[in-house]
Amino acid sequence: MHTLEQVRQRIAASSAAEVVAGSLARAHEIAALGAFVTVAEAPVGGSGSLAGVPVAVKDNLDTRDLPTTGGTPALRDSRPGRDQHAVERLRAAGAAVVGKTNLHELALGVTSNNAAFGPVRNPHDPSRSAGGSSGGSAVAVATGVVPVALGTDTGGSVRVPAAHCGLVGWRPTVGRWGTGRTVPISRTRDTAGVLATTVADAATVDELVTGQPAPTAGEGPLRLGVPRTGFYDDLHPDVAATARHALDLLADAGVELVEVDVADAHELDAECGFPIVFFEVALELPAYLAGLPGPEGRLTFADVLEQVASPDVRGALEFAASGSVTEAVYRANLVVRERLRAAYTAALRPADGGRLDALVYPTVPLPAPPVGDDDTTELNGRQVPVFLTTIRNTGPGSTAGMPAISLPAGATAAGLPIGVSLESLPGDDGRLLAAAARVEAVLAGEVRA
Repeated sequence: MHTLEQVRQRIAASSAAEVVAGSLARAHEIAALGAFVTVAEAPVGGSGSLAGVPVAVKDNLDTRDLPTTGGTPALRDSRPGRDQHAVERLRAAGAAVVGKTNLHELALGVTSNNAAFGPVRNPHDPSRSAGGSSGGSAVAVATGVVPVALGTDTGGSVRVPAAHCGLVGWRPTVGRWGTGRTVPISRTRDTAGVLATTVADAATVDELVTGQPAPTAGEGPLRLGVPRTGFYDDLHPDVAATARHALDLLADAGVELVEVDVADAHELDAECGFPIVFFEVALELPAYLAGLPGPEGRLTFADVLEQVASPDVRGALEFAASGSVTEAVYRANLVVRERLRAAYTAALRPADGGRLDALVYPTVPLPAPPVGDDDTTELNGRQVPVFLTTIRNTGPGSTAGMPAISLPAGATAAGLPIGVSLESLPGDDGRLLAAAARVEAVLAGEVRA
């Protein structure tokens, strides 16, 4: 893995062309991990703070010069001829896009076991999932192909692979990184994000995309809420031990840990999260297709669904197409979502005025599952649903549209990475990134060990 500064130093010592060539060679070297759908032939960077720095882009974010497949057969040859906002901003800073990364088909899953383009394998153990849906972007960073890679996050799709691959995964507030020019799932929940090796690099990308200055570390005591109920229940033993140790380290470093309750967070998310997605994807995917310049612009939702290769994605889209979630049901669930947002506000901004900087919890309740565990996997001696278990902690805040960041916190006895997440209220992105930098500094020695 390499930081942005390390890559800049290599460019200064040799040349941008040499560094980009090395990135392309490395992308081909790790082909067995399934990280890329498309590797560029001769990408060229520009001038700016990222001049010549190689970056990778998840293959559901539009790029002007490479296909955007969404990881699904119907869009295999789609060339939108335009850049998504975050891609555009990184190119404006001089970055060279070296390829498009593999993902869970249409970003509708958490394993990146893509039946059309092949599975994305965990670089720490290729028999394990890299996580999803931004699995390819995580592997591209974890294997040193690029220092940063763009992903998307609807229910945990940046943070889950970050946790499983030992990276930082940043999900900004919905809308902060622009909208559109992305194969969509849900306008309420979708956002582009970034996978990186450090919080500083994630903050640098955030600054480039938004134009807002990167946060400083901040002063005064750091106050983190610990939402035990729901977020710390039924964890894999190694995840539980890592989370306990992380909290101990933070407390020893002077961080104030406050026991809080995000009232009914998981119940409210279970009630409204999926209905919102199913209603919105049935509207937004056709709208995206209609805006494509090639023959893909004539595709319908049914056309895409007919060619979907991954059984779990097919089932989700069939339900979305069924019309079971009517507009009345959708509107009612947006009201439930407001109750969920209010629960987070009450936890982070309590009536007594004791404002918290963020919530802290294990990103994923279990380590990376084996490739092929698409429906269920083992947790604490029993079979549990992979999707619902994996997004148990990342899902509620995603439905609420909140920013969150996953940080490396340790590893299992077998060497599989484990992450912890910080999460705050919409619009508090700068404050959250500053808090994450301070937490990272406390946990860094443990992760290196």
